[in-house]
Amino acid sequence: MQKIFNKIKENKKRILHLLYQFVLVLIGTFVLAVANAFFLVPFSIVSGGISGIGIILADAGFLTVDIWQYILCWGLFFLGSLILGFKFTFNTLVSTIFYPIFLSILVRTPIGLNFVDLLYGVEGATQLVNGVLTIQAPLADAGRMLIIALFGGALVGVGCGITFIGGGSTGGIDIISFVLNKYTGFSIAASTFIIDAAVVVVGLILDIVLPGDFNMVVVNFLAGIVGIIGAFACSMAVDYVYSASNRSYVCDVVTSKPDELTEFVNKDLDRSTTIFKVIGGYTKEEKTLVRIVFARREYVKVKDGLAKIDPDAFITYTQSQFVNGEGFKRNVSSKDNSISEISNLIKKLKNRKENDGK
Repeated sequence: MQKIFNKIKENKKRILHLLYQFVLVLIGTFVLAVANAFFLVPFSIVSGGISGIGIILADAGFLTVDIWQYILCWGLFFLGSLILGFKFTFNTLVSTIFYPIFLSILVRTPIGLNFVDLLYGVEGATQLVNGVLTIQAPLADAGRMLIIALFGGALVGVGCGITFIGGGSTGGIDIISFVLNKYTGFSIAASTFIIDAAVVVVGLILDIVLPGDFNMVVVNFLAGIVGIIGAFACSMAVDYVYSASNRSYVCDVVTSKPDELTEFVNKDLDRSTTIFKVIGGYTKEEKTLVRIVFARREYVKVKDGLAKIDPDAFITYTQSQFVNGEGFKRNVSSKDNSISEISNLIKKLKNRKENDGK
């Protein structure tokens, strides 16, 4: 009976974790759509990615931005499935389904009109032309465009970061980078940067070439320049949201009071220590090094505690990108995302039904 109860409890936790991951990916995808629909798309700010490609193609007169997102998202999803395997692209499925839908809703309804009017500071600055949000008023000044690009880029980064935390992926350019890596061995990070940079440069060139009016050329060139700034804001936001939430400190303390220090860490921090015997390079004396790993929020508490216990200790602090294990986040395989877990549950249910039938 206890085994059954434990199994039910374990499955309940697992299902709740799956829902949590799914909701995170959905929220991240929605934030990504908001960033593009309200900030980047209306002002033709190209900051890379498939949204930037969609803006370029739409500005050139081919279809609309949201239609291009359906084409590009699903096209790259199937390309990744064929070349990299369905399992690899499975974690992009939620964003592939919902991102174009969210974007269409936001750019084709009064929600987007009202918000962009507020950003512009001009009532009636936007209209729905061919069903898509389009700016009708003269374009904003340089300062306002810069702020819009910064906020838009940062929101894109926040959306991507939340999606990554949920175990999902936004796909898009990443899939092209992985395909290039598979066949050429070219670095994924480098190819992603080059593709995004190429999208921004192409957008910048077209902004100059396409418009006939000089004032329009100047304004569009400005949009291209602030797009580069938006791309940097996106990169910083991804790093902050995805990485900073997991950052911890590794503190190495060469001390003459290892027992007192360990007691402080155990009682006050509810953590443990690792103790090494080391030899001083100058004195050749044997010393004791105590290693502590702790969360960012505990930094001041550790610093003050060490100063009180052994003010003469030699201390180095190193910032760690990720820490997994007891006292921190559980070490989970990158394949254990909500989509793959749901797939595994469905397979188990099918197998159970087949066994029951036999």
